[in-house]
Amino acid sequence: MSVRYSISALFTCILVLLIIPAICPGETPVNQNSTEQTILGLIPSGNTSPFHQELIKGVIDEAANHNWTVITIPPDSEENITSQKLAMWDLINRNARIICLNTLNTSALTPEIKAATEAGIPVVLYNTLTPAQKMNISEYIGYNQYTGSAELGSYASRILAEKKNEAPDTIQGKVFILRGLPGFHADQRTAGFITGLTQSHGITIADQKVAGWDRDTAKTIALQALKDHPDLSIFYGNNDEMAIGAAMAVLDRGKKVNSDLLCIGIDGNTPTLDMIRNGTMTATLGVYPYKMGSTVVKQAVKILNGEQVPMYLETPSTVVDINNLDAYLNGSTWTDPIESVAEKEIK
Repeated sequence: MSVRYSISALFTCILVLLIIPAICPGETPVNQNSTEQTILGLIPSGNTSPFHQELIKGVIDEAANHNWTVITIPPDSEENITSQKLAMWDLINRNARIICLNTLNTSALTPEIKAATEAGIPVVLYNTLTPAQKMNISEYIGYNQYTGSAELGSYASRILAEKKNEAPDTIQGKVFILRGLPGFHADQRTAGFITGLTQSHGITIADQKVAGWDRDTAKTIALQALKDHPDLSIFYGNNDEMAIGAAMAVLDRGKKVNSDLLCIGIDGNTPTLDMIRNGTMTATLGVYPYKMGSTVVKQAVKILNGEQVPMYLETPSTVVDINNLDAYLNGSTWTDPIESVAEKEIK
């Protein structure tokens, strides 16, 4: 490379930097003509899952209605709590007006949450109703993971009984559970689902494996599970991505979802809904990620306006299968969030 070319390239880079506004990855300027922006800091637990993507879009769209700037700082992986700690400090230093956080380990972020509140920045935890111990949280927003997954477990036992023309209390079957990364999300969703199965004493848990919320990992585990347990009846994933991985494994083994095995997940993401329509997924617990994101911003507005908000705001969840898929998609199954209580503690 010539010296002349190097100097020319250097000046070009400098010019580009002077022209392009300084916007961080994930920063969405809502109204660039405003002299002072209200910054909402959003720290999801990840950004690869369709759940996170749809929720972030809901936040950004609702923030636009209030001329707010959203700065989204996701970790590179859901277990990277260090990245979330750094994101908290970044938003504190950038004078965010409010921080909305979803994490797998609230306790690990205790110093950062304390620093934010001491700086006068309210912290909202979303996608959870599990309380953080000894922390000043302004509000918890999310569906009840325990009761929602219990409803899903009850649904699974009923559908399996219908498929085999038996009664739920006499049906026999085996379930393989694909768990998320260790933490309260996976604990709530697993315990709730197992509780929902208790109406069918003949349904047993063949095994549980951690698939880390990941589709490919879940597929690998499910392929082995089908070898180890050829008589499986149900795959249950703590999220939709793991359920999709299981459904892919079922197809790879030459079996059919619904007629041979039930595949069930949690989230209500668009790819899963498409699979329900084409018969390659049985059901999901639809938790309205876009509307949850919109709700987070609406509550943030109330908090910054000094309004009273409930400590726990429960957003709805709905078991979605082919029978109510269109109703879920057109929003008619949505109900307004309600004041609630903390999720059942899982030990």
